[in-house]
Amino acid sequence: MKTIVKDVEEIIKDKTKIPEPWGTKVIINDDNMTYLTWNEQTKEAIFVDPMKDDWDVLIKEANNLNGYRFIAVIDTHTHADHISCAASLAERLQTPLIQHQLSPSQRIHLRVSKDTALPTTSGPLKLLVTPGHTADCITPIWGPFIYGGDMILFNDTGRDDLPGGNPATHWESLQKIKANSKLEMVMLPGHDGQGGQASSWASQLKENAGLSQDKETFIKDAGSYVGPSPKLLKESLFENFK
Repeated sequence: MKTIVKDVEEIIKDKTKIPEPWGTKVIINDDNMTYLTWNEQTKEAIFVDPMKDDWDVLIKEANNLNGYRFIAVIDTHTHADHISCAASLAERLQTPLIQHQLSPSQRIHLRVSKDTALPTTSGPLKLLVTPGHTADCITPIWGPFIYGGDMILFNDTGRDDLPGGNPATHWESLQKIKANSKLEMVMLPGHDGQGGQASSWASQLKENAGLSQDKETFIKDAGSYVGPSPKLLKESLFENFK
């Protein structure tokens, strides 16, 4: 599938507007979604969950932000369905690669072991430790954006049947994300099979059933799901563990 680049407001289904001076580009490849977010006033930017297959597009979009300072490249977890280029991109942009403490990659600069907030001129970059989909999931929150990774999808929650998945800790992590999110924020999922969709946190709380389930129901539903293995499972884990 050809990589598509969109402005974030093109994929927000409930028409929530992004406040100035924030902006985000969404790089869509199949059902994978990478985000480039920036603040026009402070000239700061981050990448979240970049894919190796999109390298040329990522560099082009980064170059369009001439004069901006990249404060981080973040992988929300160790991906099992695509090969990450987060380490190479961080090196190219001369900025830290941030991941969970348990992430196996040896190229990480900043490992997150507990909930923290990194100071930026644009405001705190929150990094929540949110295991569930995998043991090494983190959920970044910056400005008006929640980066759901594979923990929260559009009107759904991520699968827990892959290595490291745990429905009980997934539910607990969802409660933490709920406690740290505001209704007007926009939740950006790591995947979407309908061409790329997002919405406000307020809409997700109303429409995403997994966010309102009690723990027992969530564990039952999530624990009973068994999906097909990702096509690039072996290749992705082999490369992303380096």
